[in-house]
Amino acid sequence: MVYYMNMKLVEQTDPILRKVCEPFDFNEPVMDPYELAEGLHEIRRRDGGIGLAAPQVGIDTMALVIGMGNLQTEGTEDYDQVFFNPVITSTEGKDAYMIEGCLSFPGLFVKVKRPETIVLHWETEEGSECEETFDGITSRILQHEVDHLNGITFIKRANRFHLEQARKQMKLSARRKKKIDEEI
Repeated sequence: MVYYMNMKLVEQTDPILRKVCEPFDFNEPVMDPYELAEGLHEIRRRDGGIGLAAPQVGIDTMALVIGMGNLQTEGTEDYDQVFFNPVITSTEGKDAYMIEGCLSFPGLFVKVKRPETIVLHWETEEGSECEETFDGITSRILQHEVDHLNGITFIKRANRFHLEQARKQMKLSARRKKKIDEEI
């Protein structure tokens, strides 16, 4: 059985989500980098995400995947990529608000302010080093996932007002869904 078949999302209260992850060691990897990437992509796709970091499935290592699939909008790139040991080396442009969701916090959508553009340094599955500038939604997703690797959840990035608004909206949506389910 392939290792990633055992991967599953951890609960939002799991301490690994608030821990700085260990770097991915290509000499003594926690698992095969291709298998890790495949497993993360599988869970990301299955649960309808556009990004997923290793700690979200209980793996303490600096690895994340992103993929746009059919969620592409104008100005976004068609990505289905893995990043090992990613580091944001600089940010550019102004900070902008955008609604973010997270597979680790199902149903919660919060307005978060982040820089529009980043420069990211990372390694591929082979351990080759890369650096690229990202903007738009790709930049946003990468910042969110790199935060996971550093033990920071998106609710920590949100201001108190926006977080409370999002929690109220989540409760309202749950009540509406329950009422609809009862009517069926």
